[in-house]
Amino acid sequence: MLLKPLCYLWALSSCHLAIGTQTHGSKGEFWLAPASNEPSMRNLYVTSGPTLNVSLNQAIRVQSPAGFNSHWVGHWVTTTDNLHFVLITFSNVVNGGPNNSTDGGSANGCLIYSLESGGSSSSFIAGKLTTFGQDKLGIQFGDQYELRSLTDDNVSAINVIANYTESNFSLNTTFQPRGSLLFNGGSGSLYWGSVFNHQWSSSAAYTTGTFTINGTRHTVDPKRSTTWYDRQWGEENPTQGWHWFPIQLENGVRISTWVIPTEQDDAIKAFATALYPNREQEVVSVNPDIKPKDAWVSPTTNRTWYGSFEVSFLDEYNSVITAVAPDVTNRKFGEASFGPSFAFCDSFTIYNGTWKGQSVRGWGIVEQWPAS
Repeated sequence: MLLKPLCYLWALSSCHLAIGTQTHGSKGEFWLAPASNEPSMRNLYVTSGPTLNVSLNQAIRVQSPAGFNSHWVGHWVTTTDNLHFVLITFSNVVNGGPNNSTDGGSANGCLIYSLESGGSSSSFIAGKLTTFGQDKLGIQFGDQYELRSLTDDNVSAINVIANYTESNFSLNTTFQPRGSLLFNGGSGSLYWGSVFNHQWSSSAAYTTGTFTINGTRHTVDPKRSTTWYDRQWGEENPTQGWHWFPIQLENGVRISTWVIPTEQDDAIKAFATALYPNREQEVVSVNPDIKPKDAWVSPTTNRTWYGSFEVSFLDEYNSVITAVAPDVTNRKFGEASFGPSFAFCDSFTIYNGTWKGQSVRGWGIVEQWPAS
């Protein structure tokens, strides 16, 4: 089966990012491997809390062609050669083809960032699946993309295989979720703008494997790498777009933050779900004014994106965390598109600010998804 590449770019910059050699964390690392050795499927909140059955919904089928059935994998990698990369792969599997098949509404892609070289690349491809597991997680788009569980519980070990020749990028990695999962909204069931939705995340996973960029093979250092795996599905997709901030703080706190306009002119849905190292989860309201700044225009689609935001949490400490994509107005990275007709932006981001009265810093992305 042939899949049509719809967007790709590999741009190498001569700039050396200062953040690539910046001292972070207690051991001077930029990002940290999971602190917990506990497999997520042994965590009591995952197995006995008021939450979704994460094993069963890994292979769920969304019936509506307007729905959303997403598997998003963000690798935050330090290689054995001490290089730093952000490697994002994603897939969306929905019906919409002949006989209510998944032929017509499915897509996959990648977004790549090199902190040292300033290089970036993206692919966003629609096409027919060759495999979609019935009871076990198994998604495959020919030889281009595969996401599959290596264990019967569909969660404890997940393998990603990707081969985006147009982006000069291939990958074969395995991640193992550790510690509690993060259940957005507290239970994993929530209103996503004006539509009902489900979402949970493994915000820290032990990561191994290799990847190749521009013909150079790199090996993941599992002691200095981690993965955020985001699982989300629902029968409708918000039409007014959204901003998503998956914030990973150095102190081990993980915060999934949503700002989503609604279709009925109701108040903007703006909230965050925080997961603490002691396994506690907290839902916090957010000021919907996220103060976008540092606008840049995509040379591919002519769309305007933003490079910095301010997230103000309505908690007892008036916590504020700023998001800044380094040098994005010059480098113009993070966009994946179907060409000029549709695009979204996942920009690598540095986070700084205060959380619960303490100074914090961390890393992540900001996802900008425009109104349809």
